[in-house]
Amino acid sequence: MALFITFATLHDTWMRSRGLPSPDEDDTTDTGVNPQVTPGSDTDDTADDTSLWGRIVNRGGRRVRVYTEPARDAEVDVDLEDDEEFETLEEAVDRMDRQGVPYAEIVRRVMVAYQVSESTAKRRIRDSRKVRTGG
Repeated sequence: MALFITFATLHDTWMRSRGLPSPDEDDTTDTGVNPQVTPGSDTDDTADDTSLWGRIVNRGGRRVRVYTEPARDAEVDVDLEDDEEFETLEEAVDRMDRQGVPYAEIVRRVMVAYQVSESTAKRRIRDSRKVRTGG
């Protein structure tokens, strides 16, 4: 501890003798430093700033970003509702079982495609076979 205090005192004395004191809270950094930020506002050119996130406007003396939905091009607009109906889990199991796909392969495919557990896949196969045999 004594070594640190001695070193810190010597370092502080050496820095003050060279005229390079550490900045204090009341010192300004304008002397000896090239300021990279001007004290004036340089945001005048961004009043009409527009991007994917909207544009910047002045509201109540504050600059806020306002989102505006872009106009849609009728030629490019894609209908996201598909008329095609997807095969349900039960239909897929029944179809694969009728096609003669091996039991383990049906289980694997159903688990991957429908993201169900192994027991659920096996239960659906059992139910499908029970309905087909009339039991």
